[in-house]
Amino acid sequence: MLSRQVWFGPDERPLYGWVAMPADGLVRGGVVLCPPMGEEGRSAHRTFRRLAEALAGRGLVALRFDYDGTGDSAGLQDDPDRVASWLASVEAARQYLLDLGAPHVSAVGMRLGATLAACQAAASSPFRSLALWDPCLSGRTFLREGEALFLLGEDDGRAHDDGLRHTPGFQYDAATASALRGVDLAKLPEDRPLADRVLLLTRTDRPAPEGIERRVRLEPGDLTFGPATAQDQLLDRTPSDCYVPEEALASVVGWLVAGTDEARVPVKTPEESGVRVASAGPGSRPVLERPTRIGSFGLYGIVDEPVTPTDAPWVVLVNVAAEHHIGPGRRWVEFARRWAGDGYRVVRIDQSGIGDSPSHPGQVEDEPFAPEWIDDMREVVRELAADGSTVVIAGLCSGSYSAFEVALWERVEAVFAVNPRLTLYPAAKGTHVYTPIRRAGIVPAAPIAALARRHRILAGGLWRIYRQVAVWHGPFRVLRSVVRRGTAVHVSACRDDAQHFTEVLFWRPFLARLRRNPRFRFDQDEVFDHSLLSRAGQLATFDRASDFLATYVPLVDRPGTDGVDGRAAS
Repeated sequence: MLSRQVWFGPDERPLYGWVAMPADGLVRGGVVLCPPMGEEGRSAHRTFRRLAEALAGRGLVALRFDYDGTGDSAGLQDDPDRVASWLASVEAARQYLLDLGAPHVSAVGMRLGATLAACQAAASSPFRSLALWDPCLSGRTFLREGEALFLLGEDDGRAHDDGLRHTPGFQYDAATASALRGVDLAKLPEDRPLADRVLLLTRTDRPAPEGIERRVRLEPGDLTFGPATAQDQLLDRTPSDCYVPEEALASVVGWLVAGTDEARVPVKTPEESGVRVASAGPGSRPVLERPTRIGSFGLYGIVDEPVTPTDAPWVVLVNVAAEHHIGPGRRWVEFARRWAGDGYRVVRIDQSGIGDSPSHPGQVEDEPFAPEWIDDMREVVRELAADGSTVVIAGLCSGSYSAFEVALWERVEAVFAVNPRLTLYPAAKGTHVYTPIRRAGIVPAAPIAALARRHRILAGGLWRIYRQVAVWHGPFRVLRSVVRRGTAVHVSACRDDAQHFTEVLFWRPFLARLRRNPRFRFDQDEVFDHSLLSRAGQLATFDRASDFLATYVPLVDRPGTDGVDGRAAS
């Protein structure tokens, strides 16, 4: 099986995707994989990667992709004409597979991705086969469900007067919300077939909207119904608890293969390359974006850098938990392009077993705090710094842990950490991710870690009491050690995450003293929610991180900068 990262679609707004195909280049057909939108898309990343690989193993060429202004594709989530651009992305993906030489194209869509695929088929031409995997009835229901989840989760009763519709991590303006009302499976014209064959997978834990089944039953071709098993474990958890619904995935693959009985034909093998994308909105400075493999194991990353070659500092944006390299609400993508427009070199990475990076032999996929991450990050820093370049690392939660861990092994100029979690219950002795070589991880005693699996609050209380005496378990000592090695540190944290560094009484005088160090800053601010899914926290993170870069790694006297304050000339 071959897997290649590709750019396709309009040259001025390239779309990002991955092609998976048989190693011999002979296929029976092509399949466009239309992912869910928003936070559901982050949760389903591993499932769609596995789906593409499984299809390639059965003689099909599969393209998984990001819609315009989402994921790693060009554009911003608040650009105009979002819905029209998303539908055009589906069509561009179909055309790309045809241009490779696929004899026909099918599609698999999940949630809003299924709704978009069906709407585009009705507006353009039918697919060979169309699998609707737990589809949304409409864009309107997708938006309402997302808003409800946000209100129940990270929003914490905050009032918003920005005119946006807020969902976990992602926001939609009034024009997009209005356009989403026009994306409705139940209202698709009856005389416009969606595909020669249709598969509808519905959840087993809740009834499917009647409008979906009613419209699907109007299809003139073959129609199959099935269960979307384990969909609650895939989408009703946080993306950090990723789960691949193997049974449903296998049923989709088997159904698609059954609809392709043609002889295999050769298709082109795409080549990976870089593209130019806008660093921000229209008229902003273009930057070069390209895929990269780092270290001996080939960790996957995406580099954003000025078009003109430069020796500017490297900024490493680390993936969060079991989520891939786009960051919360896709902000790592937008941050990287903005900073590259300023003149920095930025790489967004997937640590091993995560996103699009390979897994080490025996490594569990999508496992946060994997012991392999220690060597992963050391190789990243060593490779980027091999020519004398300065390296800065920024991360959220587990990404912050990785930043502090590598800063205790290698030379790192600066660390920008948001809501760092250094007490690692999942990495206690007896777990498969335990390793005695951690330097930044605070690992609870085995009995407390075992208790935490059943009674997290009780175990947390006992642990906090215990480390008032066993002060070496206080996470603050990690910050102190990193600063002592000459690394500038900025911590921005919500109240709960800041508390871990301040609650051990023994360390409070040391924290007060460290705060007088100009290379250390510790901010507690309720603008941040832990997972950084609120817009206010995301924007505050960008402002503070940008100021941090300008202060500790300024771009003075470098090509593309104004030579005064180190920021790019506008």
